[in-house]
Amino acid sequence: MSDTYSTEVQKLEKLRTAWLPAVAFLFGEPATGATFNGFVVRDDIAKPVAVFQQAEAPYHYHIHIPLRSFSNDVMLLADVIQEMTKGLYPVGYDNAKSNALCEGVAVFGSVTAIKQVFGEEAVDSYLNGLREQAFAYYDAFSYTSVLLAEDPQAIKKLRQIQPLLYKVERKNFDEAGVEIDRKIKDILLLNFRA
Repeated sequence: MSDTYSTEVQKLEKLRTAWLPAVAFLFGEPATGATFNGFVVRDDIAKPVAVFQQAEAPYHYHIHIPLRSFSNDVMLLADVIQEMTKGLYPVGYDNAKSNALCEGVAVFGSVTAIKQVFGEEAVDSYLNGLREQAFAYYDAFSYTSVLLAEDPQAIKKLRQIQPLLYKVERKNFDEAGVEIDRKIKDILLLNFRA
């Protein structure tokens, strides 16, 4: 392992350690079995991704971060927070389909962190970039923002009923006491396609 790679991984670990309490405060504790096994920095990927490699431990994962993320502190923070948040409710080894709720919550976590560290201007720039280059993520974020504006505890409430957000069903909203317009609920439960 090169010194540069080691330094990058240490930086990622520091970010994760610093932000894990905030992410858990916003969205709840990791689901049972969700285990983070470390970061991998790669120069052959364009976006961060959680990788599950063990059938016998389906919710154990590594987070792969693109090397290019280190050239932009806002993107680096967003990438780490996004995958950290997904780690609370991982899709697992079977690569279950994610829904708009899963992706929207992850982007919401990133936007919250960017706002705290870099301010509103950086948030605007980040969201404009999403709108132009990754609209599906922007759309998922928008609907999740509506949900959390209506009920800031909605994600925690839903995760008490179903810890894995990709498994949330329409009835879980009622069971959790989360009231939201039916159309928004339906959109949040759609399979996510980036």
